[in-house]
Amino acid sequence: MELSGALDDLILGRGVARGSHSLRHLGKLVRAPFEERLLANGFRPMTVREAPIEAGEKIPAFFIKGETVDFGYIRWEIFTPKSRRKLFASERRSPENQEWAIQLNLASPEKVWASPDRKERHDVDTVVAVNP
Repeated sequence: MELSGALDDLILGRGVARGSHSLRHLGKLVRAPFEERLLANGFRPMTVREAPIEAGEKIPAFFIKGETVDFGYIRWEIFTPKSRRKLFASERRSPENQEWAIQLNLASPEKVWASPDRKERHDVDTVVAVNP
């Protein structure tokens, strides 16, 4: 399979778990081709603050740091009916406490590659336990 097809499978979750992945392929850094395929698949760089979602919605996103990419969602986390936050949360969890390994909040200047056109509904009525 050619590289662009393999990257598309990763981006779209076709037969590949979208967790944390190295951006090295056959010893070569493929960050630029990965970003090109993100654009081709409707993803664009944005901050959590810029993400166009409301409570009850989430959008798929990728956070690229160095030679690693982490898949997750920009979503709302609900603590109580009046306490909530919008954040990017990676699918990968921290082994120490099972919290999301990467969390970027509204104040973060970091960009993620997100696809608002792939917006999904999700349940925000469930209160998230803090350190369950």
